[in-house]
Amino acid sequence: MPLPSVPGPRPAPQPGPLRPEPPRPEEVHVLLLGLDDLAAALAVLLLRCGVLGLNVNDGSPVAAPDLGTGVYRPADLGRPRDEALRRRLRALDPRCVPVSAPELFPGALLPGTVVVRSTGHPRPGGGAVWAEPALDPRHPLVSLHHADGALLRWPTVPWAHRPCPDCLRATLGARAPGPVPGDPGAVLTAWARPAHAAAVAGGLAVEVLAVALDALWDDALEGEAVPAVQRGAPEGPDGGWPRARLLAPPWPGDGTPLELDRGLCLCGLGQA
Repeated sequence: MPLPSVPGPRPAPQPGPLRPEPPRPEEVHVLLLGLDDLAAALAVLLLRCGVLGLNVNDGSPVAAPDLGTGVYRPADLGRPRDEALRRRLRALDPRCVPVSAPELFPGALLPGTVVVRSTGHPRPGGGAVWAEPALDPRHPLVSLHHADGALLRWPTVPWAHRPCPDCLRATLGARAPGPVPGDPGAVLTAWARPAHAAAVAGGLAVEVLAVALDALWDDALEGEAVPAVQRGAPEGPDGGWPRARLLAPPWPGDGTPLELDRGLCLCGLGQA
């Protein structure tokens, strides 16, 4: 009976193209300006994803609506938001030492830096209604704006291209009316608001991580003498500015696109 054939030695694997070592979430630095319940939930999710470099800023007191996502506790009512959030982040992960100092945020030359700004609905009358820290104009900005129970997600732009209150008011003017008070849609919207905010925070956490990874990966490629992709202002499907998204409760993931209207910009940011 013939003996079974014995396989010979396998050929050595051929070396593939060199790849940079994957970045780590500890290399990500996030500056949060405005710490409502959604932004606080976003900070906690980023921490759980491994982001330790958190700079949280909002000295306004914790109010009852801030308890919606469960990050702030009833005992935090009346305390400064940044103080309460720093305490919560340290309790969740002792490796995290959050600060509340925009002036300590690294410049955009350090890859993996992202600014998140969460503000209320801009008041009529023009002019900025929030404090604007002196930041590197190249920082990528994830911008959130609350408007009558909905959330306007402005496209991710460099800090130099951030929207002013006039841009926001003009863009929000194109939105459709919300549900009629007292009908089932309005009731479900009220019931589901905390769940909607938590779901939106989860999506935003992934967006922030993607923006940071994009810069970190390009930096690693440049370190390997591989040219990185050149990026300028963000573009939409038609080559112009992308659209904003109106994220209204109750259904997470449903977003109404809005065309950006920067024709009334009085601060000059729309011309940048």
